[in-house]
Amino acid sequence: MENFDLTRLTDFDFEAVCKDIFEAEYGLRLEIFSPGADSGVDLRYLHAGNTHLVVQCKHWVRSPRSKLIERIKDSELPKVQRLQPDRYILATSVELTKGAKDKIYNILSPYVKTPSDIYGITEINALLRKHESVVRRHVRLWLTSASVLSALLSKSVLTRSQQLAEELDSTLRTYAPNESYGRAVDLLETRHTCVIAGIPGIGKTTLAQVLCAGYVSEGYELVEISADLEEANSLWDDKVAQIYYYDDFLGQTTLEEKLGKNEDSRLIAFMGRIEKSRNKRFVLTTREYILAQARQRYEKLHRHRFDLQTCVVDMADYTYRARGTILYNHVYASGLSDDIKSTFADPAVYRPIIQHQNFNPRVVAATIAEADSFPSADEDIGGRILENLGDPRSVWSHIVSHQLKDPDVQLLALTYSFMGGVYLGDMQDLWTSLGRSSRDLRTSLAMLDGTMLRTYRKSDRIFLAFHNPSVRDFMREYLFEDRSSFLQLVKCFSHFEQIEALLVMANQQEAVLRFFKQNLKIVESVVLKAFDSQGLRSDGVNTSTDPAQRARMYLHLGEVLASEPILECARKAIVEDEAILDAYDPQDVIDIIQFLNESDRESLRNALPDAVDMAVEWITGDLSSWDLMESAKSFLESDSDIFPNSAILDVEEHMQRYAEDAIAAWAEEGPDSMIDHSVMEGVLAFANEYKDPERTFPGYGEAVDKVADLDEDGGDYGRRELSGSDSGMSYIQEMRDVADMMGSLRADDSG
Repeated sequence: MENFDLTRLTDFDFEAVCKDIFEAEYGLRLEIFSPGADSGVDLRYLHAGNTHLVVQCKHWVRSPRSKLIERIKDSELPKVQRLQPDRYILATSVELTKGAKDKIYNILSPYVKTPSDIYGITEINALLRKHESVVRRHVRLWLTSASVLSALLSKSVLTRSQQLAEELDSTLRTYAPNESYGRAVDLLETRHTCVIAGIPGIGKTTLAQVLCAGYVSEGYELVEISADLEEANSLWDDKVAQIYYYDDFLGQTTLEEKLGKNEDSRLIAFMGRIEKSRNKRFVLTTREYILAQARQRYEKLHRHRFDLQTCVVDMADYTYRARGTILYNHVYASGLSDDIKSTFADPAVYRPIIQHQNFNPRVVAATIAEADSFPSADEDIGGRILENLGDPRSVWSHIVSHQLKDPDVQLLALTYSFMGGVYLGDMQDLWTSLGRSSRDLRTSLAMLDGTMLRTYRKSDRIFLAFHNPSVRDFMREYLFEDRSSFLQLVKCFSHFEQIEALLVMANQQEAVLRFFKQNLKIVESVVLKAFDSQGLRSDGVNTSTDPAQRARMYLHLGEVLASEPILECARKAIVEDEAILDAYDPQDVIDIIQFLNESDRESLRNALPDAVDMAVEWITGDLSSWDLMESAKSFLESDSDIFPNSAILDVEEHMQRYAEDAIAAWAEEGPDSMIDHSVMEGVLAFANEYKDPERTFPGYGEAVDKVADLDEDGGDYGRRELSGSDSGMSYIQEMRDVADMMGSLRADDSG
């Protein structure tokens, strides 16, 4: 029997839930009682004929039962006596014994007609189980059910990502539903895949995590993808309802954090596989501009109709009520003093925030987290939020300028010099090589972890990264403000991964590029030394030791900086060190070939024939699976003017032989042939390109029929009931709701 963890609800959540369950239970309409000088917004009333019913909700989570009874006797009884209701009902989140109920009944009699009009947490849980539609209407209620996190933590898949469980816990405490939630659920129920896109800080990851938690509460197993789609494929179980979660699947900043080898093909294939399976869901997040870049770069992504599976989150989703709920939830869940929290009950404080043209959930959350972590008794938190909405950089600027020491800032700078999370052991090696003590590192980590930085565990190692992308965005601007210190940072670069960050810096800002060119000798020295550096230990697929990736990177960096030494370093790696033969990603090889072909430098054009020969040898060296054959064919056809036609024909011959065997096996055995269903679809599509596939591939018709009739395993998970939309709510009603909600933050000793 499910119990709901009501202690995780805010005061206003609890009141709203009580309102709805008592309306459902009694078949009457309850309204919020207007706040007065000596009555709180937790009072609700109903006029039904001449009957006056009052329901009082006391969300009592920080004080014992005895204090509740004392409070009712000393404070609430006089209010009830003034109201003189015909019937009075008390609802509280405290667990009440029979003795406690009797005491409260005796205090409030004759207004409480019977002890059964006193509802403790046990009785409220019973009403919630009875009125399931109420539970579904309150997203935060069913997402904060005690079963959600326990279900997450019981899954063996999730044990490798305790960090995700902790993030979900935090997210569910502060989430405020908006219209993007309904759109995303619709996509997941109709298409089974939802790509959540939007600007930084708009709430993409928050929405994704809430969606995942919702499906987990319905019995789905959560699979977090941290490296590539091979993880997802290896954990696929036809008999288990699963939801796959891939956060920032195209990287956080640019396509320098690009898809791995054949990842674009695997991504499209996996989406197709998900769509055909009734018990699978797939949630991905990315920034809109990065998705646009990826579709320009990867042909298969360009052809895919992402618009049919994409939920774009924008500020239109954040009505004033949604904004007020975001502000209220973060203030309520914070560790701020009750006196500071109560300041947000003032319309002069909360209205300018929720009506600000630059309202951004991340800025609100970060400012309150800053005030919580670095408390200042006399600071105007509402004013700080407004300041940060006007200039989002100031949320971090204030911390860096006023609360951090030099080692703390240096740790932030070194973290910025890596595109993703960096293994703490590697950071410690780099830190000590710069003459810093281990004690400084530990002290800085203690200061920054949880605010601007975060530590997390992957594969039994601890990694360090920025707490969210807005910190990286701020550090980019902050570091470049002091050109001398910025140059000293660049001089510290000793790893190839830091050179990747250097290229991103040069591409993102023209001023940074000019600065690098002005200090070209220093930059060249750093870049050339880093080419042969050992790859750092990664929390995902580590391709930083891939010589082809390094060669591609150095070609582009040399071109951007107009540096002959860097270009020569790349040419030597391609021709003399045969970097292409050890490549990981086909796109790296294609980029190298196209760069050499289009170069106006004779030394690079002369390297093209050898590079093409190595590329053909590399891509056709392993044709042991259908995916590899498809990848090779696509690779060679990407530039038919450069790659020899004989190589394409050789790959197609391999594909034809494979297709003949696969189609014959499926015609006879169907899925029992051990050939994956998604692979078989690709094989049949290839065969269909022939003029007479029936004659060329015996059994083609039977195989097509068996694929079409294949009944995927999995249960029928119907579309969930959604909470109502705010879109039609009038401005007056929205602001009235916000006033009721924020008013509950007034300082009150009721717990």
